[in-house]
Amino acid sequence: MRRLLLLLLLVVLVPAGPAAAQDARNSPDAPAVVVVGVAGLRWDDLGPETSVLSELAGRAARGVLSVKALPAVTCRGDGWLTLGAGARAEHVGRADGPCDARLPEDLERQRSANADSRDGAVLGALSQTLKESSSQGPLEVEGPGALLCTAGPLRPPIDTPAVRIVDAGSISEDDRATSARAADRAVGQALVGVGEQTDVLVVGLSEAVGGEQARLHVALAAGPSFPPGALVSASTRRAPFVQLIDVAPTVLELVGIDVPEVMDGQPWRVEGAVPDISALADLDLKARAQADVTVPFFVVALGLPLAVVVLGAWRRRWVLVELAALAGAAGLGASYLANLLPWWRAGVPLLALMAVVAPVSLLVAVLARSGRRGTAGPAGAVCGFVAVIVLADLVTGAHLQMSSVAGYSPLVAGRFAGIGNVAFGVLAAAVLLATAVVFRRALPIAAVGVVTVVVDGAPPWGSDVGGVLALVPAFVLLAMLRTGTRVSVLRLAAAGAAGAAVVTAFALADWSRDPADRTHLGRFVQDLADGTAGQLLTRKAGAVLDLLVASPVSPLLPLVVAGAAYLVARPPAHLAQAFRASPAWRHGLLALGLAALLGFLLNDSGAAVPALALCVGVPATLAVVVRARRQPAGAARL
Repeated sequence: MRRLLLLLLLVVLVPAGPAAAQDARNSPDAPAVVVVGVAGLRWDDLGPETSVLSELAGRAARGVLSVKALPAVTCRGDGWLTLGAGARAEHVGRADGPCDARLPEDLERQRSANADSRDGAVLGALSQTLKESSSQGPLEVEGPGALLCTAGPLRPPIDTPAVRIVDAGSISEDDRATSARAADRAVGQALVGVGEQTDVLVVGLSEAVGGEQARLHVALAAGPSFPPGALVSASTRRAPFVQLIDVAPTVLELVGIDVPEVMDGQPWRVEGAVPDISALADLDLKARAQADVTVPFFVVALGLPLAVVVLGAWRRRWVLVELAALAGAAGLGASYLANLLPWWRAGVPLLALMAVVAPVSLLVAVLARSGRRGTAGPAGAVCGFVAVIVLADLVTGAHLQMSSVAGYSPLVAGRFAGIGNVAFGVLAAAVLLATAVVFRRALPIAAVGVVTVVVDGAPPWGSDVGGVLALVPAFVLLAMLRTGTRVSVLRLAAAGAAGAAVVTAFALADWSRDPADRTHLGRFVQDLADGTAGQLLTRKAGAVLDLLVASPVSPLLPLVVAGAAYLVARPPAHLAQAFRASPAWRHGLLALGLAALLGFLLNDSGAAVPALALCVGVPATLAVVVRARRQPAGAARL
């Protein structure tokens, strides 16, 4: 009798598990999309004790999330407002200092301030778009952060929401392990009854409580729309990077609703193989190391050669001075090559980075000086080395620029692909000076100009608008100077028009591609067609003006550039001697001055262009001056 009862019990229980699971997978009450936000969640928080998140990550598409909002450090309120707006927003009135768990309450003030901000975020755009799409208002929220992202009251709960947004709490810097376990349990609760037919997005939408530094965070997407792979979006064009502003557009696309123009993000998609969790955590480590070492690197990379130059000049060791100047000019090119090695994993990343940059720069300086004839020959060779590094990197995907000290940062999130303003300043200086030294006929100068402009501006490579508009007139000026053609304002204006035509061609070619594959060039053409481009241009102009007053250093840059231009036009004795020995170098500097000026005026972070151009041009010019002093009178001019 006992055996019979056990057999009956097994018959009842064995099919019960699969049946219950099947019911959960196909539950009519399950939403189409669930978004779970955990403030501060990073990939290094996942482990054996976060079983729910680890299991979800095992079957999900993965990425690293840039949570950049309007502030430099995104705290919890900034993150939830940004998620709901699909554009960078800010918790207005938050006290300075480490992030806390407080959320804004004065929503009218928040709406007004964000609408007038640089990005013009419309708070609650996600919930408003969902409401307008259905008479039921297909949105349900759980938790104070999720309610905040709607930026307003919701309709009464409904039985079958299309979208559910859940605030699963925050990670605390004081005890990451304990708070991560609590967040893991909250995520598990949020996913009760959610089966395989629901798309689930988990985002670490801000810095942790107590956080003071920007970091990269968790982005997970599991469900029928997201096979395992690397997450990417058209706003980054680089897997596995996605942005917080992409979450709202992703949700709308998943439920079949058009993304409104007020959202700046782009929907997530899956590309390539699944990245390892350790590799995703390493991307965060690299980005944080870049932020920590960039300023000290420039201090050391510029200060050390300067110290050697001063010492060498005092002791009249002119060979040492020339080598130090050439190594200083090569330093930024070497810094890109350093990204081929994992310097950011070292105990002291700055020392590890310099341990690569210093010997490579010195080797380039020695090789450039060996056997090079003419006053500007070695400096031109060094500039050629830097230009080739940048151009080759662009053609191969700009991998060396990402999280490089002379590239762009996923924490700043200005760019994730193509060429940024920092690298453009390096490229403009290197390619114009090298071209001036090597060529003196119009045809080869034009050939170098065409290659540089195409690589810099084509959407698959540099995808740069301001760079093309600056390079075309600069190369035309260089060709006129090198060939003795009279320089006129009309000719330079025609060159500027030609640059605009090139940008237009690139933009139209990009616009003709699939919308998911377009860069900002093609999207701008679509904005023109939709009549919304004026808002973008107004924001860009505002960013340029903000830059001039954001730092006491920024307004000085035009004065520095003007001072450099004056020295080229009215050179002191030693510089005049160098220009007489090498007119080509003066021609290159004049062309570079034009490119730096236009780059400053035409980019929303344009101050970086002249600043980085000076970092290459000044030490290279010093090397030319030293060589001119040491050459005998009557030496061949270059």
